[in-house]
Amino acid sequence: MRVGFFLSEALGSLRRNWVMTMAAVITVFISTVILGGVLVLGENLNRGATSLENRVMIEVFIKDETTPQQQQEFQQRVLAMPEVKEVKFVSKDEALRRFQETVGSYVTKNLPTNPLPASFEVFVNDADQVDTVAARFYDDPIVDNTPGTQDGVQYAAKTVRRMLDTIDLVRWGMWAATIVFAVAAVLLISTTVRLSIFARRREVEIMRLVGATNWFIRWPFVIEGFITGLIGAILGALSVYVVNWAVADWLRNSVDYLEAYVYPLWWQGEGWPLGLLPTLAVLGGVLGAVGGMVALRRYLRT
Repeated sequence: MRVGFFLSEALGSLRRNWVMTMAAVITVFISTVILGGVLVLGENLNRGATSLENRVMIEVFIKDETTPQQQQEFQQRVLAMPEVKEVKFVSKDEALRRFQETVGSYVTKNLPTNPLPASFEVFVNDADQVDTVAARFYDDPIVDNTPGTQDGVQYAAKTVRRMLDTIDLVRWGMWAATIVFAVAAVLLISTTVRLSIFARRREVEIMRLVGATNWFIRWPFVIEGFITGLIGAILGALSVYVVNWAVADWLRNSVDYLEAYVYPLWWQGEGWPLGLLPTLAVLGGVLGAVGGMVALRRYLRT
């Protein structure tokens, strides 16, 4: 019976203050859209960062006079390094074939011999380890360095690290924006609930005088805030999912080298198992309930 009473009181208050209710719903909607964007973009950035890290490769060019036994010994030494994940040998013929695929065979068709050296492609477990691993090859006798240089060992660590730093910066910026809008949502919901309390302040005072507990008085307003937050969050989650799906579909059909991850709506079954809708619905409901409790603090001081 009490649950029905609390719910009917909350719904009646929402109807009476529908303008402020709509404002609060829109604020929660914006907040959850931003958070949903953070979740979707964060997952795509994490996958992109993982892909970049997996592509961090050190190319070690070796001298033409290197014997097969020396190549095998070198490969075994590299594989024994704990930082190394994989080593691939690229022969001179394979290097020439890749070069022809990139620039066209007409560039090399008149060459009397193959000028490209054989090489080893070394993949590391962590992009931050690439400098340490590369430094071990600089003075190796089989590495094809130009005299006075270390150009026989090449990798794009600085470029990859700069991209990873940019990804982290974007991720932190979006989390900061989410926090700002979450605070704004709590404040606006608390303002909406406060207007409802003000309109019923005498009723609240009478309930206190007749012995009603603080929680008996508080529940309708907490439910009011919860419903406001829940509606805004559900709308936000559905909007984020539709946009995420549309962007991923467009990339799939328009751009060959980019693929966006579609964040599941209900369940993803990974580190955080819930999909967009339950995650944002819980968050929106919590924000709304907190807003309702914040609004009542001045009226229910013990």
